Amino acid sequence: FKKILAVGEKWENPKDLDEVLVKFEAKLEDGTVVGKSDGVEFTVKDGHFCPALTKAVKTMKKGEKVLLTVKPQYGFGEKGKPASAGEGAVPPNATLEINLELVSWKTVSEVTDDNKVVKKVLKEGDGYERPNEGAVVKVKLIGKLQDGTVFLKKGHGENEEPFEFKTDEEQVVDGLDRAVMKM
Repeated sequence: FKKILAVGEKWENPKDLDEVLVKFEAKLEDGTVVGKSDGVEFTVKDGHFCPALTKAVKTMKKGEKVLLTVKPQYGFGEKGKPASAGEGAVPPNATLEINLELVSWKTVSEVTDDNKVVKKVLKEGDGYERPNEGAVVKVKLIGKLQDGTVFLKKGHGENEEPFEFKTDEEQVVDGLDRAVMKM
């Protein structure tokens, strides 16, 4: 069960591939703290602490604070959880109360149907408009291989103009075209 303590500011919710930053404190019904973090980052689908966090953050807005009442099936179930580094033990079939804040998140969206291009938002843009097919765009870009080797850098020098191209005109690789049209 989720009780909203502070309303969030953003209109979207995190998705499975997004990386969220949360603060939380989990207690047993008697008030014993069994888990806490002043800032932990995780990918939504990979989860953190217990299944309830994943389930809850997918319904939250940026900046939202909630109190979760977590039944055992979304906590640690029949087995409970032994004490570990900095975290208390959770007895079998325990109901938890978790104060949870969704501080922020980085959007990661698959751009193509074949999952060949993935776009991670490092800084949100303003407005709602996106370039359409045939739009002239100007971008700063750095092309890197998976090992981190830079093979292309455009628009980053002190007096260097942004890289300009027309979308959907095969002037750049298809993945860059598709990604830019989602920005």
